[in-house]
Amino acid sequence: MNYPNKYISIFHIVLLAIICFMIFFSNMSSYPFIDTDETKFVSIAKEMLNYSDWINVKLNGENIYTIPPFFFWITNLFCVLIGKISIVTMRMPISIISLAGVLILYSELKKILTQTYASIITLIFTTCLGILIFSRLATNDMMSLIIFMVTILLSYKVIFTENEKNTIFYWLLIYSLSAISVLCSGLFGFAIIFISILTMHIFAGKLKELFHPKNFLSGIITFLILLCPWFVIMIYKHKLMFIKEYLSIYNFIKYIGIKEFLNVIGLFVISFSPWIFSFLWILGKKSKDIFNSIFSYFKDNSQDKLKEKWKKLKKIDKFASLNTIVFFTSFIFALLYGYKYTYLILFMIFPAACISGKYWYEYIIKHQHGKSIFFATIIPNLILIICSLLGLFGHNILNEWIFQGFSNLLIPLIIIFFVIPVISIFAVILKGRIVPFVANIILMVSLSFVITPSIFNFIAANGGENDLINFAQIAKNDNVKLAAFISSKKHSILYYYDKPVEFLGNSDFEQLKIFLEENPFAYVIVAIKDMSEIEAHEIKYMLLDSGKRYCLIQYMSYDVEMYEDTTEPEIIVY
Repeated sequence: MNYPNKYISIFHIVLLAIICFMIFFSNMSSYPFIDTDETKFVSIAKEMLNYSDWINVKLNGENIYTIPPFFFWITNLFCVLIGKISIVTMRMPISIISLAGVLILYSELKKILTQTYASIITLIFTTCLGILIFSRLATNDMMSLIIFMVTILLSYKVIFTENEKNTIFYWLLIYSLSAISVLCSGLFGFAIIFISILTMHIFAGKLKELFHPKNFLSGIITFLILLCPWFVIMIYKHKLMFIKEYLSIYNFIKYIGIKEFLNVIGLFVISFSPWIFSFLWILGKKSKDIFNSIFSYFKDNSQDKLKEKWKKLKKIDKFASLNTIVFFTSFIFALLYGYKYTYLILFMIFPAACISGKYWYEYIIKHQHGKSIFFATIIPNLILIICSLLGLFGHNILNEWIFQGFSNLLIPLIIIFFVIPVISIFAVILKGRIVPFVANIILMVSLSFVITPSIFNFIAANGGENDLINFAQIAKNDNVKLAAFISSKKHSILYYYDKPVEFLGNSDFEQLKIFLEENPFAYVIVAIKDMSEIEAHEIKYMLLDSGKRYCLIQYMSYDVEMYEDTTEPEIIVY
């Protein structure tokens, strides 16, 4: 009997590894660094290597005190081991950490619950759109999520372990990962972990175990040993400047409001697709029961009574309750500190996947929640079918530049966004319970393997990033000073120029004029839309190169009128 279970487990691990390879590792070098946070983080990592300074975090030659260094340590260590800096070496650490996180998730859930539960939850987590996107970008968002997830999993293990003598090792790991979380994502990551663990222990009636001297003191010592060296060095080198700047981003209740609430909800809905529909549908139907059970559970809130109630719960209900606590803790932090901290949105994916996995398990194995899964499958798949038809008839409906950008994806779009949803809809109508679940997985794997690189390349081309990369490389090859007269700091210029860039902004044309006159050999990147204003301000320039959204100019050191031929052309009669 053990042999079949063993082989099934091996099959699940191999299947997960194949899916992870297609989502995390495929087509890694087929698109440039994306000019959002990715180019910012890789530019910082490159400067850390260029300056041979592994303590200070620098961007464009200036110290940044608000970004912790752990991501750059890991990325640069990998680059040093491989021996070069490239798109692959910068992105590979995140892919490896994502793979490790998925395998740990499966392994730990299999111990807490069952193998089937573990497989369903892990597949849901792995095939979310947010995981698909951020596992492909060299930023600290995915790394922060994996550290957070593994720490919470260890906390689950501690809570579910009856023999408290065997938990000291897990506590040391929890405190160690909490310290690393601060070095990776700042105080936010640690605060969510701490409040989640505290609330879970109160819920389980195990508050005394949390603050047991053996666990607490050894954990705090481990936490400080790992955390303090970098902070002590930074305070010693930069004194009050570091403290002031580092703490400046941790103002309490920074962004909360209706706009931020809608943004957080919207980003979570996108990040947790395609599983978001079943999650929200079932959560909406069960919300009344959930709040009633929580109220009755905490009606008598003494730890002894809570401990007795905890023991009476089924293991799956305990697991769902703990994930509900983690989900709402992450959600509250996302509301307090805003959607701009992407990893706070991503933190919600892990508990949401665990909660969704429970209901998908009950739908597939126990034939429950049929109506909820039916509507949650029909609605999003109809939307995808409409999108595929728009792609098919894009030359008549969509804007020309959008259609041209995706014209090479016409056949894959039809297959992925039409064929798979149609199969999923027919399956859920005919009550083929496992097919809609598998269809979602195939949909996301196909999206990752086939379409994602093209989407990223489309963004880079139409957003003007390819122009910036090209101009930065021209200035680097010509060994000239480079400046940018654009609305925002595009960090892809920094990465590909590989030296400090002067960002002038794009509002003060007199500043541009003075800069060109004082730096006649410098190259300046400007937005094409600003060229008419540049000419209106009578700024002398030479156009060196032009792209889709930006162009490269240099100061014109001579007067064009001096070289104009004003004489009438000579008429030659043959």
